[in-house]
Amino acid sequence: MPEASQTPRSGWRAAAGRIGPIAARVLRPGARGSVRAVFERSFYVELDTGWAAIGAAGLGAGPLLLECDGWPLGCHGPGWHRPALPAVLRAGDVARVDATRLVAGEIAIALGGAAPWAPARLGAWDRASLGRGLAAADAALVRLAPCDGLALLAAGDGFQRQALLAAAQAPLAHLAQLVGQRTAAAPIEAASLAPLIGLGPGLTPSGDDYLGGLFVALSLVGRRRLRDRLWRAVEPLTVERTTAISRAHLAAAAEGLGSAALHDALAAILSGATARIAAACAGLARLGHTSGWDGLAGALSVLRHT
Repeated sequence: MPEASQTPRSGWRAAAGRIGPIAARVLRPGARGSVRAVFERSFYVELDTGWAAIGAAGLGAGPLLLECDGWPLGCHGPGWHRPALPAVLRAGDVARVDATRLVAGEIAIALGGAAPWAPARLGAWDRASLGRGLAAADAALVRLAPCDGLALLAAGDGFQRQALLAAAQAPLAHLAQLVGQRTAAAPIEAASLAPLIGLGPGLTPSGDDYLGGLFVALSLVGRRRLRDRLWRAVEPLTVERTTAISRAHLAAAAEGLGSAALHDALAAILSGATARIAAACAGLARLGHTSGWDGLAGALSVLRHT
């Protein structure tokens, strides 16, 4: 392993921009591990302190994400070409955090200027404001017309369109029962929820995104006991039934932390800020294939029982 003072040979440099609370917890001096996944504009590391995502500014803030300004820096001058990220970084490359930077393979990212990101505090809301927000969200989803994943539930499209939705019907019915029962601690049947974990394609499958949105919404409306009971029930299932990356995002949601886009949308809905809701829902459409909308569908399942 290179010494911390050595400079990666590729010339890739970046500077920390916004950093989410879990990424800040993970990317601390002395942490060691490896790169686990590489994409065009981001990569994931698994360190002995946990999981973090590192990516270009503009991806949208989130709890696991370190956004980097000037992605990449340091590749200037005659004859320089900026190689694509997968050309200079591979899954399995060593990753480490020294006193001032993250070094992953041939990439060095200065951490000193990282600006902390956290969801804004939720303002005042009541049932009347929530009712206005839900009506505006329903109208926005009809116009945006999600066409895949569990997002179809948020648009009121039933279970007939996809086998995915049919497979989700039983676990979602159990979740609805748990969320709808406010006066007693109904037993959680982990086996009934199991089909939802890892349901759907991708690094964060639709079933996981739905459950993550549900966790975030439970946190916002003050139902953390149910959130924690649900997480204790499903956490063991995530080891075998879903991806490690999705498991990391679910763990963040179990702390009440989702993407900035999801928090913005839910804050607008709860406060009845109807002028903001359509744009906030459209912003969720840009998260993954259906991840943003799947998360919103899970969150709306809570808000409609609030």
